Amino acid sequence: MKFDKRVAIVTGSSRGIGRAIAFEFAKKGASVIINNDINIDEANKTADEIRKMGRNATSLKADVSNTADTNKMFETVLREYGKVDILVNNAGIIHDAFLENMSDEDWHSVISVVLTGTYNCTKRAVFLMKQQMYGRIVNVSSVVGQIGNLGQANYAAAKAAVIGFTKTVAREYARYGITVNAVCPGFIETSMLKKIPTDVIPKILKRIPLGRFGKPEEVAKLVAYLASDDASYITGQAFNINGGFYM
Repeated sequence: MKFDKRVAIVTGSSRGIGRAIAFEFAKKGASVIINNDINIDEANKTADEIRKMGRNATSLKADVSNTADTNKMFETVLREYGKVDILVNNAGIIHDAFLENMSDEDWHSVISVVLTGTYNCTKRAVFLMKQQMYGRIVNVSSVVGQIGNLGQANYAAAKAAVIGFTKTVAREYARYGITVNAVCPGFIETSMLKKIPTDVIPKILKRIPLGRFGKPEEVAKLVAYLASDDASYITGQAFNINGGFYM
């Protein structure tokens, strides 16, 4: 799995899973675009660390739920690199609450970033990839999108929709050499995991056959494989990476 001369955009990649994915691509030779809307300092730091590895990296501030911001990001990438080979839709936020206590803003903001952000970036990416008859798109969904989770009706709905979106776009663009897949992480050691009450952690671990939480780097390796030429006959699939965690 080598990505020499490949250009990869990873949304929401200043930290956590997105950051690990960006580093995985960079280690394998890709030029990487680090995208973030809120933690731009962290995004710049991530890009600097990749450049110290001797790889190309650009940090771009863009709200992927905003069409104009998304278009501007892709235009900048085209100016600097001339193409987009790989897109990883990883950007996401959470605003948890039981349904009756969930505000309209909490609902719409999560749907906008997770689902509309995936739509905005993918729509622009397939237009470019279609012209070069090559592309790899990997969408980061979640086990929550498969089984649901208390207090996360908005997040679960968005992540479930990402899987359906993945399967549809895969069908539409297979003829152009573009593969589209999704990964569905379980509980991964990121800042989101830290928001879980400490007394709940042991209960979750008991439901994971492997007995531990996943690492961002493990998700990154799966994403890199799906974005590689080794996976050229895989499209429209959703891959679980959850330590065996199921209801």
